[in-house]
Amino acid sequence: MKCWELWAMEGLVRKRIGNVGAALGMKVLVAARKPSSNPAQADAQDAVQLPRTEEGREPFDDVLRQATVIVLSLPRKPETLSLLSAAEFGRMHPYAVLINIARGGIVDEAALVQALKEKRIAGYATDVFQVEPAGGPEDTPLLAEDAKDLNITLSPHLAWFSQRTIKNLGEILKATTEATIKGEPINVIA
Repeated sequence: MKCWELWAMEGLVRKRIGNVGAALGMKVLVAARKPSSNPAQADAQDAVQLPRTEEGREPFDDVLRQATVIVLSLPRKPETLSLLSAAEFGRMHPYAVLINIARGGIVDEAALVQALKEKRIAGYATDVFQVEPAGGPEDTPLLAEDAKDLNITLSPHLAWFSQRTIKNLGEILKATTEATIKGEPINVIA
């Protein structure tokens, strides 16, 4: 069974990506927070850890083992840096494809390249890098010579830049300008 995993996604993003996975016939899983390996941090995290029955979230490690498509969409914070590293890649399904639409630094890129070389996971797609902008192998191992034959898809960080977004931005600009000219500014940031 194909599993489509959504990590730390809330609201519309989670629902939209979940709908895509479901439309493709995938069982959609949402992972709970990763348990901390730091005992002091673990105590604090227990208070916010979501059990399996709450909000339909599955334990982190269970999702790692089950999912064949993993979508990362979460903020870059100290506790999410290198969220996925060698140990996590070792627990993942060998056919798993990891899609990172989050932020750079959440995936340990060196460990990822090694996992792909050893066929511990099947592929990786991203539009973010640990060091941005990534200009070459000095910034990321994903652009190194020994990664060129691996199943990696890299793209610019432009996912937000759709035709619909451009239209919406134009409408917002027009409405804001008209309101300001009338002396009734909207969305004022003070």
